[in-house]
Amino acid sequence: MKKRIIFRVATTIVFTISLMTFSCTNEKVEEPNGCDTSNVKYSTDIAPIVQSSCSNGCHNGNTPSAGFRLDSYAAIKVKVDQGRLYGAVAQLAGFSAMPVGGRLSDCNISKIKAWVDAGAPNN
Repeated sequence: MKKRIIFRVATTIVFTISLMTFSCTNEKVEEPNGCDTSNVKYSTDIAPIVQSSCSNGCHNGNTPSAGFRLDSYAAIKVKVDQGRLYGAVAQLAGFSAMPVGGRLSDCNISKIKAWVDAGAPNN
């Protein structure tokens, strides 16, 4: 009985120390598939995603789909501030799933989330 209690206590201590040691790091944040979301920029990450998936035919020009354009930082920032960009691309309940008939890659959705969470800077 005492051996069992000692074993449980020792196992708990080892687990706790391991968790504390390996969970704190200053390394880049990468998803298991190699998607780096640690330094997402509008100009190099977000604009190309939106260009190829949103503003290339649907949300641009004189008659953009649903009445809004996504062909400039200012236009995209409006949708971010309304909470609509991430909700739509992540296809969350209560949002129109975008892009229509498809889905962005998990990496691109993660990049958009990271950028939005950082305040959607124009960088």
